[in-house]
Amino acid sequence: MIEMRHLLHVLAVADHRHFGRAAEAVHLTQPALTRSIQAVERSLGVSLFDRGRSGVEPTSFGRLVAERGKAIVGEIRDLEREIAVQRGLESGSLAISLAPYPGALSGQRAVARLLAAHPGISCRVQVSDWMRVTRDVLNGAIDVGIADLGDAVSHPELRVEPVVGRPLYFFCRPGHALLDRGPLAIEDLAGYPWASTRAPSRMRGWLPSPPGRAGRWDSRSGDFIPAIETDVMSEFTVLARESDALVVCTLTMVEAELAAGRVAVLPFSAPWFRLDYGFIVRHRRTLPPAAEEFMRIVREIEAELEQREAALRERFVAG
Repeated sequence: MIEMRHLLHVLAVADHRHFGRAAEAVHLTQPALTRSIQAVERSLGVSLFDRGRSGVEPTSFGRLVAERGKAIVGEIRDLEREIAVQRGLESGSLAISLAPYPGALSGQRAVARLLAAHPGISCRVQVSDWMRVTRDVLNGAIDVGIADLGDAVSHPELRVEPVVGRPLYFFCRPGHALLDRGPLAIEDLAGYPWASTRAPSRMRGWLPSPPGRAGRWDSRSGDFIPAIETDVMSEFTVLARESDALVVCTLTMVEAELAAGRVAVLPFSAPWFRLDYGFIVRHRRTLPPAAEEFMRIVREIEAELEQREAALRERFVAG
C-alpha cells in the first residue's frame, strides 16, 4: 500500500530529476529518500526511475505514478483544507512556549509550517526554560508547551506526552586537546567550560562533583548551571569554533558545521546523556484546533529529524 509520504517522495524525484535536490525539498537525507523510493518500487513490483549520468528519469511506470499521484495529493490536500475550515484552522489563535532545544529543533519549524498552511492563524511564541514553560501552561497563559517533562509529569493539573528522546553530544573546535585522548570520561570534560541550557537537579547523580570548569550547582534550585548558560541556540556553535568551550547539542543542530569540518564531536557517550522532551498541556482543557495541528506537525518534524540523526551518527560518531 502506498502511503501519502511515499507519493510526495516520488513526486519530488519526478519534479527535480535529482535525488539530492529532491531530498532537500522533502527535508530528508538522500539515503532516506532513496530507501523510501525503493520501498514504493518493491511494493509495486516495478522500477519508477532510471538512474544515469545525466540525472534521474522516470520510467513509464514512474510517469504514471507521478501523474496519478499528483492528482491524488491534490485531492487529499483539498479535502484537508475543507476539513480544516470546518475545524477552525483558517482563523483563530495559538499561544505556545518552547524550551530552547525543542524550539531550535522542531518547535519553530512547526510554527512556520503551520502558518504557511493556515495563514489566517495568529500565533504567539515564546522561548523559556522548562520551569517557566510548565508554569505558563499551568496558569493558562499558553495552550501548548514543549519542554523537559520532569516538573510536569506528576502534576495532577497537567497532561504530558513524550515526543523525543535522543542522544546528546559534546562538540568542540578541530584541534581541541580532548580530541587526541580517545574515549573520554565525564571528569575529562569537566576541565573545560560547557555551553548549554541549565540542567535539572536530577542530573546531579551523573554530572561531575565538583563540576570544575563545566559550571556550577545552583544552591537554591539544585539545577546545574553551565559555565556558558544560553537559551539562544542559533549561534552558539561559535563558542565551540572560537574557544575551548564544549557545546552540548544534537547532531542535527550542528549538521552544517560538522559537514564543513568547523566543529568535531567528542568521543563520549553515556545512557543518561540524552535530550528528552514532550508536550505539556492543561488536563481536561480542550485544545484549539490550531494547537492540535501544531502538535501533529511537531511529531512529523521529529520523525524526520530522527532519520537525519541516524544518518549523521553513522557518518560522524565512531563505534
